[in-house]
Amino acid sequence: MARSAESTTEANASATGTGSTTVAAAGDMDSVGEGAAMPSAVRVKLIEQVQMLLRESGNTEPFDAAAWVERWLRRPNHALGGAAPELYLHTPQGEALLSSLIGAMAAGSYM
Repeated sequence: MARSAESTTEANASATGTGSTTVAAAGDMDSVGEGAAMPSAVRVKLIEQVQMLLRESGNTEPFDAAAWVERWLRRPNHALGGAAPELYLHTPQGEALLSSLIGAMAAGSYM
């Protein structure tokens, strides 16, 4: 994982005091993180992608990927023209775009 993505990840974890989490399956009734709604299948995929990127980066510090993804989905994103990523959850093209954005952050790329 690129340095800038690690710094962002570490800053988000530090700012929120988050710990590690387990991703619930899309059909589970348990919520992910505090106050989060039941995750959709797309949310679960994005959370798993973030967890995989963290593992690949060698990051061994606890990080709540589910909470990070939920915050990221709700915040305006410059790469989406200021729209919140959650607006793109409802189509296969939108899902692919969000996955690409997360991958670009991990690589330190700008889209």
